[in-house]
Amino acid sequence: MTTTGEEDTAARGGPLWWGRRRSAAFDWSLGFVSAVECAVEGVPFAQDAGIPVAVGVVFGALAGSVLVVRRKWPIAVVLVAIAITPAQMGFLMGIVGLYTLAASELPRRIIGSLAGMQLLGTLIVTFVQVRQSMNRGSLTLGDWFVPFAAITTSLGLTAPPLLLGMYVGARRRLMESLRERADSLERELQLLAERAEERAEWARGEERTRIAREMHDVVAHRVSLMVVHAAALQAVARKDPEKAVRNAVLVGDMGRQALTELREMLGVLRSGGSGARVASAPLVAVAAAVVE
Repeated sequence: MTTTGEEDTAARGGPLWWGRRRSAAFDWSLGFVSAVECAVEGVPFAQDAGIPVAVGVVFGALAGSVLVVRRKWPIAVVLVAIAITPAQMGFLMGIVGLYTLAASELPRRIIGSLAGMQLLGTLIVTFVQVRQSMNRGSLTLGDWFVPFAAITTSLGLTAPPLLLGMYVGARRRLMESLRERADSLERELQLLAERAEERAEWARGEERTRIAREMHDVVAHRVSLMVVHAAALQAVARKDPEKAVRNAVLVGDMGRQALTELREMLGVLRSGGSGARVASAPLVAVAAAVVE
């Protein structure tokens, strides 16, 4: 038997918006790792910006911890990741946030717009960083390397999570659709089985009623013959004793046959429940008349 959607929902017991406890633990772990990463990256950012290092660390930790709410508000996570991209923070947040956004049920135009914004932001930041490195002399490659590095880095940080998220989201929706279809088919099969059982019970009742009517006619015919022979026996009892004896034997044989058939019929009808007992009521009356 398949697991229905109701049973699957009942099996979940996660806090807040998480469906399962392990999902909540996983997101909190990602948020912690992201907060640590952004806090570490906040040190050079604070030095370059001329602000206290503690401020940069706290800012990075707060920004990185936003990844905890990725399942509830994926758009907010991606926007925060785009906002801190110029500070060279949140690489993990950007990758995981874009993956979660692509796997969500949001419209494709929103996903495409945010993915394009993140791609553009990463492209610009990488281009500036590589250009500055070449100007400082740390890189001695040609000018062609700057756009090449910017494009490959931005595509490498944007395309894989986007495509993977779209694939996982499509697969998830397909599995949910198949599960709902399986649940619907299971309910329909159960309903059909119940209807088939009802029809079979009705057919058995109708068959027993038909048998009861036919055997009732047979028994009634034999009883009628018994009444006729009994009247004949009464008429010839004094005139022809031998014929009276033969008629008495005939009446006894027909009575025993009628009672035998009546017992067989009642034995069949007793297995049919209340409907069969109702159908056998006329036969009981006939049996009582025969006994009398």
